[in-house]
Amino acid sequence: MTIDLGIAYALIGVGISVGLGAGGSAKGVGAVASAGAGLLSKEPKKFGQALVLAALPSTQALYGMLFGFIILINIGLLSGEPLAISEAQGLALMASALPVGLACFWSGEWQGKAAAAGMKILAEKPENLSQAIVLAALIETMAIFGLVVSLLITFVGIDLSGVAKATELVATLF
Repeated sequence: MTIDLGIAYALIGVGISVGLGAGGSAKGVGAVASAGAGLLSKEPKKFGQALVLAALPSTQALYGMLFGFIILINIGLLSGEPLAISEAQGLALMASALPVGLACFWSGEWQGKAAAAGMKILAEKPENLSQAIVLAALIETMAIFGLVVSLLITFVGIDLSGVAKATELVATLF
């Protein structure tokens, strides 16, 4: 099976979306886990609360993966038969992955830093854990904005006429 250049560009978009989303989550979760390990070495009973903070930056990987699946559906790879898309359409799909990929990368990293700082709240005033969660969760909105922009570009801004759209394929599943 040969893959044309349009499909190749779109697959690079999948890599941008999933790779940057997962990278941001990894950096963020790593920062929180490092801070949490210090706290848990002295207070192991706070593991459940520390886990909540550590999990917050993992959603960026989910957003990146979701958008990656949308591209894969749009180019027909999940149905088993790649669709004929032009190089321009492939490039457009690749470019559409940039908002979600970059937003998830940076918000994942910074959400991790905010959640790691929340470990100090957990250490000194565990009854105020919700404040640490809210402060870290504010950064989540940037990832959501990136996802929304990528979705708008894909479903409104790219002419995929003649190419199956994700909404049509998803509708057939239900």
